[in-house]
Amino acid sequence: MFRLVLVAFMAIFANAYDLKFDGGHIIAHTEVLGDSKIDPLTKNINATLVKEDSIESLGGKVWIQTMDLKSTNEKRDSNMYEMLNATIHPNISFEIKSVQKVQDGYLVGGILTLNDISKEISSHAKIVENGETLSMDGGFSIELTDYGMQPPKMFFLTVRNKIDISYLLNFKKVN
Repeated sequence: MFRLVLVAFMAIFANAYDLKFDGGHIIAHTEVLGDSKIDPLTKNINATLVKEDSIESLGGKVWIQTMDLKSTNEKRDSNMYEMLNATIHPNISFEIKSVQKVQDGYLVGGILTLNDISKEISSHAKIVENGETLSMDGGFSIELTDYGMQPPKMFFLTVRNKIDISYLLNFKKVN
């Protein structure tokens, strides 16, 4: 009996492999109501992903350092880092808990941790596996107030509470 369990475990383990981040970006879009859009972006992305035989088996964690998010306005970035409590909580992470095939792509479920608050979210993504590579192109939206932050206000201008996150993540199979 023990041998049967060991063989089954080894068969599962043999089909699993790690994926190494190989380029891409994350953009966090919002707007200053009545003024302009804000699109901080980072290409400095960390990931530890594992996949077995199907895309639905994908799991792991993707994270960034908050201060790697950059827009075209350094002063605005400084205000953003302060609002995000970047010195106290320097990372933003997403842990993949489930991947389900839907009509036109995949629904990726997981836990987003921002400002030391973790919440379940779902992201719609196009996931393409091609030999030794896998790419994820998707997005989701959050509200700042759900993560203990208030949108900044200055005179008659207010930053929109909703943040639209879009990502393109490319990975290579690690042998």
